[in-house]
Amino acid sequence: MAPLGSELGSPNADARYRRIYDAHHTAVLAYCLRRVGSADAQDAAAEVFTIAWQRLDKVPPDEGQRPWLYGVAYRVLSHQWRAEGRRSRLVARVASARALPTPSLDGLVVQRQEYELVRQAAARLKPLDREVLQLVMWEGMTHDQVAEMIGSTGPAVKQRFHRAKRRLAREFKNLGGTFPSPQAAQKGGGS
Repeated sequence: MAPLGSELGSPNADARYRRIYDAHHTAVLAYCLRRVGSADAQDAAAEVFTIAWQRLDKVPPDEGQRPWLYGVAYRVLSHQWRAEGRRSRLVARVASARALPTPSLDGLVVQRQEYELVRQAAARLKPLDREVLQLVMWEGMTHDQVAEMIGSTGPAVKQRFHRAKRRLAREFKNLGGTFPSPQAAQKGGGS
């Protein structure tokens, strides 16, 4: 048997991987088949052995191999289940969404003009302010997620976000944009 930690792609590593694959592929595939359908099981088993190849130096010797491979399979299948859950929730949200009424041509022109004003106003913001606004408002990230991404704290990002919104509104107004009156907004728009 090739020593653990042998260089990937070396004859010893190739031979060790082949022994692991030959000894455990059927069992790993069966493990996956007992948990998911055939196509997903095939994909999961392939991913397990891809990970085994990439981490060949982490695969234990002899009796420890199958439990290690099952642990990898469990994590691979867990990722599949979470992804399927996200897909199912998205399909349900899309299915439950009501179709928006088709705006008039005049309405489309006004929306396009307002959109361009918002883009121009956003372009006047500091790059980090603009990025924070986009991450929170368009990408749906939380303040804490944005903070982790940019290397800041949640409260600091929250404060930056609110300041950036005020600056965006001010720049929008400076460019000639108007906000609907509170009464119109409550009624669902202007007359």
